[in-house]
Amino acid sequence: MDDETFQMAEEEIEYPSPSAEYQTKKLEQFQGQINDSFEAMHTSFDYLMKTINKNPDRILFDAENIVILGNLATYTIPLESILSRLKNPFAGGSGLQTTKTTRKGETKGKETSVCIQPDYKNVADLPGCDILDSYFLMLLNDDKFIQHPAHGPLRRAMLLLYGLNESPASKAMKTWIESTTAAKFKPEEAAVEVKGTDGWKWRVTDANPLVDGFTIYFKKKNQRKWTKVVQDSSQFEYCYHYDDVLSLVELLSDSPRVLIQDEMYASDEYFMRQVAKHHAPVAKRLEADAAERATS
Repeated sequence: MDDETFQMAEEEIEYPSPSAEYQTKKLEQFQGQINDSFEAMHTSFDYLMKTINKNPDRILFDAENIVILGNLATYTIPLESILSRLKNPFAGGSGLQTTKTTRKGETKGKETSVCIQPDYKNVADLPGCDILDSYFLMLLNDDKFIQHPAHGPLRRAMLLLYGLNESPASKAMKTWIESTTAAKFKPEEAAVEVKGTDGWKWRVTDANPLVDGFTIYFKKKNQRKWTKVVQDSSQFEYCYHYDDVLSLVELLSDSPRVLIQDEMYASDEYFMRQVAKHHAPVAKRLEADAAERATS
């Protein structure tokens, strides 16, 4: 018998009883647990207030919100959503709600939302103010936390806010994109470039304000100038799947191979048809698929 099994065998099994003595003991335990939670909440509230008081120029209050000035963006959190959770933790589901996110130094204009949960594994056991304190610190230091693998929603929010242009988030996004993909991020050109297969290179840009999605260019082997292949990626058949540059980079890094060899669903038919105008193997693939459908 190992130590763990022996310890479990030694644990006393509690048998409920209707007796007054047992009921009184359980009530006292319950009261003690409630008091402990109040004390933990009070301690966590003290830490939360220290964070707020240390950052008077970056944690601000307006009529109905707490406004946090991050290094990359501005975050607006409704006071009522915070207070309602603290007053009644059983209401409104679990976890933190999405937070309105605007460009750095702005509370109006272009906006998106971000939902970031604390990194603690035992978050359900933490007092509410501990979670708020952690959340505020994460937003204050968004340029650090954006590099954490789990914070994809924050990276996506920065891309939606700023696109590929130079911005307060450019440095952080360049680090992330170039450390996790084979792409090169060039914010000064509002572009991302990545090597594909068969000697191809791809370029994605959102510099054209009249285009809803991204514009895509390619260079074949030994080709000097970029050739535009897609004016607007929002025309993709599965545009919802390729609505961010990271999804496009994943597709392009395996193109044109994936357009020729893999199943149709592995890429996008609209994209295939545009590339087929410039690459005979893709055109032949589309012709073969059409012939197969005609005979089936």
